[in-house]
Amino acid sequence: MNMSRSEGKRVLPSFTLGRWLFIISGFILFLIVSFVLYVRSADSDYRRAENEAIRIGKAQGELVNVSEAVRHTWQGNVWIVTGEDAGGERWTVFELENEIVRKKASENLTEEQMLAKFAAAHTGKPIRIMPAWFNGQPAWEIRYRNEGDERLQSLDFYSFEDGSLIRTYVLSNL
Repeated sequence: MNMSRSEGKRVLPSFTLGRWLFIISGFILFLIVSFVLYVRSADSDYRRAENEAIRIGKAQGELVNVSEAVRHTWQGNVWIVTGEDAGGERWTVFELENEIVRKKASENLTEEQMLAKFAAAHTGKPIRIMPAWFNGQPAWEIRYRNEGDERLQSLDFYSFEDGSLIRTYVLSNL
């Protein structure tokens, strides 16, 4: 018996639409999980340092509730932890390499007071305001766009206690 060419060929199994969708869905899920794990691992050192700063703020800064912990990097790394003590008083704790500096919020300018003082002297809104450590003292750092040239930004450092200007840096085109 003579077989034709088409009868003797083996038919390879083909992927159906359902199989392709299952493979593509699995690959997309793999990409999403990989991205989440990458972001978590890239951020883990910062989160570990932040948790350590909060722990120190509670233990040595006598804070009970922590509302914010930020790292300021200018003349070295300083963690700044803001929160309340057992009596409900707000404090800002500056964690330097060698010491802890505690500042009572009621004896210093708050962020709102500093923003109001800044608004009285400048037009426009600041880009960012944060507590800082500058020239060996607590300070407020305010970043804003220059009034004369919108392409330029400036950094102002103000005294944490009374809001007096310490220093201004004009940054080059960004």
